[in-house]
Amino acid sequence: MNAPFPVVRNNGMVFVDRRTDEAFRHALNSGVPPQLRGKMREALAAIPHKGAMAHSQRYFGDELADIKNRIAPLIIWLNQYLSEHNIRGLYDWLDATNYGNDYRMIKVFAAWADMIKTPGIIKPNG
Repeated sequence: MNAPFPVVRNNGMVFVDRRTDEAFRHALNSGVPPQLRGKMREALAAIPHKGAMAHSQRYFGDELADIKNRIAPLIIWLNQYLSEHNIRGLYDWLDATNYGNDYRMIKVFAAWADMIKTPGIIKPNG
């Protein structure tokens, strides 16, 4: 993995540079709509295990692929926005930490993506 930040894998553990990890956590906590901050804090407080994707597949069932497609534009926009603000590598961070596969984070991103489509909610791109 060629992440734009240090990632060390050792004995089944993954270590991400502390400043990078804190930057992504802060950005997600600050950027998520206020109604979802509790859920984002809950998702970030969890430590996703190596079986997180299998658990998410069981949790969401056949809907997981549709949910991932629904949240993809939000993740793409967040990655671009954070990169423009010198926080690079959201995809890499989600992958290295395994948050991208954790059902709690998927639920928060899905709710966030749904809010963007709701009238009266400001869309991230304008």
